[in-house]
Amino acid sequence: MTATTDTPVADKRLYKSTIKFCNIVLPDGTRLDFKGGIYITGDENIISYLDRAIARKEYAGQIYIDPEARTVTAEQENPLLALRKKMYAEFMAEQQARLNPSNDMGTSTQGPLKAASTTDIAPVTIGGPSVASLMTAAAKLNPTAPAV
Repeated sequence: MTATTDTPVADKRLYKSTIKFCNIVLPDGTRLDFKGGIYITGDENIISYLDRAIARKEYAGQIYIDPEARTVTAEQENPLLALRKKMYAEFMAEQQARLNPSNDMGTSTQGPLKAASTTDIAPVTIGGPSVASLMTAAAKLNPTAPAV
C-alpha cells in the first residue's frame, strides 16, 4: 500500500441538496458542483461560507446539512480506496497463514504426465461399447431414422 492510503485522512464535511445536480458560485468565483445531491469538501473557507449561508437560510432549504451524516471518511468518499484496503488486508492475512509453521499442507508426489496416445483414443473413435449403446437408444427413440 502506498503511504497516502495508510495515513489517516481527516473527515470531510458533507452537504446535501434537494436538487440532485446543481452548482453554487461563491462570491470569489469558485464553483461548487453538487452531484447526486451531495457535495463533499475539506476546504475550511468553503465550509465556513456554506455553514453561514445555511444558517441565514440563503438557499431556502435547498442546501442543508443532514444531522445523521455531517462528515464522510476517505473510504466513504472513495469506495475504491475502501476496497483496496480490504483486499490488502485479506492478502496480508493469506500471506501470514502461508508463513504459519503450524499450517501443515501435507506431502504429495507428482507422477509423470501421461499424454494421450492412439491406444487410449482408438476405442472412442471407432465406436466402443458406449457409442453402440447410444446408437441403440437413438434407434429406439426414432425407428424410422436411417442407420448411420
